[in-house]
Amino acid sequence: MGNVHVGFDQGTLPILELPQDVAAGSERAELARRAGIREVVFGVQDGLLTTLGLTTGVATATAGAAVAHTTILIAGLVGALAGMVSMGTGAYLAAGAEHDLNRSAIHKERSELRAQPEAEHAEMVAILMARGVPANEADDLTTTLARYPKLWEETHIEKELGISSEPESTSIHDGLLMAGTFLIGAVLPILPYVLMTGLPAVIGSLALSAAGLLGVGLMKAKVVGQRMMVGGLQVLGVGTAAALAAYLLGVLLPQAFGLRLPAA
Repeated sequence: MGNVHVGFDQGTLPILELPQDVAAGSERAELARRAGIREVVFGVQDGLLTTLGLTTGVATATAGAAVAHTTILIAGLVGALAGMVSMGTGAYLAAGAEHDLNRSAIHKERSELRAQPEAEHAEMVAILMARGVPANEADDLTTTLARYPKLWEETHIEKELGISSEPESTSIHDGLLMAGTFLIGAVLPILPYVLMTGLPAVIGSLALSAAGLLGVGLMKAKVVGQRMMVGGLQVLGVGTAAALAAYLLGVLLPQAFGLRLPAA
């Protein structure tokens, strides 16, 4: 960050000349980029765990069957592609719905600011007082803010509604990101079944999935400033529990329903 130059004008408060990158809101933009790690972690982890659970469960249920390898591959690929479409379209629709909801709330707030200025003034005073500002100072500060229409509107929207005054539509971006990251995660458990068969394929799927989960956890930890091994082992632990659950389901469900496949 560059130097901050302070200039003094007689009879006025100091004028701060901020660096260009701060004036452009670079810190907010960086935070927004980092916030995307949520979608990446969610997409990769969901794709990986869903497909791992599916392939492990099917591999366990079809152990010793002549159709096992083909069945596992088909189940894994169909599950991966269906999940990619489902997650992508779901993220797209959810982001669009959130954007529309925010825009509606902003429009309502702007209408209230024009129609009920006294009530909105009282609301802002209450908001400031709730944050520890004395009543008389809160009233003065609110009066000052009201002299600047754009700042007055932005402050109301951000403090009262808790959202940005200019919400961006990220529907397509969120949909593509979720679909892509889901597919990346889903490929890892399937790949060993393309190259191997039988028990080696199952072990390879589990090992590659574990490595993928650990990698996702390490990436998340680095971005959010968490201890690397804590973040990595956290995600790996969740994945291990999911794989174990899938294994137990693959063993118990066929037995519970009396399902049997022909031996090879």
